Amino acid sequence: MLGCDAWIRGLAPEGMMRNGEQKNARERATLLTAFALAVWWVAVLAPRAEAYIDPSAGGMLVQLILAGTAGVAVLGKLFWGRVKRLFGFTTSESQPPRSDGDPPHDHV
Repeated sequence: MLGCDAWIRGLAPEGMMRNGEQKNARERATLLTAFALAVWWVAVLAPRAEAYIDPSAGGMLVQLILAGTAGVAVLGKLFWGRVKRLFGFTTSESQPPRSDGDPPHDHV
């Protein structure tokens, strides 16, 4: 049996989860439950729906899809350098030299 001083130092016996692991397990269980309920709702309730998409709603759906695609493209462009560095294709120091002789400026 582990004494109180071991619990204070954060040493949990094997087979028991620590606080961070318990939180992660709880989050996974919550996400799994939400996903299961969403799948059940789509599989059981949605097939009986008799819906009509009018032209304005269809236009909004097309706009949503196009805006989402553009957003993903911009995000991909912004993070492409990080992805390349992650896989070792480039380093953070390797930047193209400036041709105008001015010191580089950091623009936000």
